[in-house]
Amino acid sequence: MIEERKPYVAFGVDPAGVARATYELRCSDDEEAKRRAESFLDEHEFVELWIDYKRIARLKRS
Repeated sequence: MIEERKPYVAFGVDPAGVARATYELRCSDDEEAKRRAESFLDEHEFVELWIDYKRIARLKRS
């Protein structure tokens, strides 16, 4: 059986929460999407991960 991949959007945001970049992802679940979104922390201090109108996570560079 082929697992359905869901559409996620990751936004590279500044400290005020203004989106500076947008990345579209297709992942099997929230955990995979979080792992993939972490790679954008090299370029952005914060990354917000969304699916539809629901924010899944706000990640911060350590």
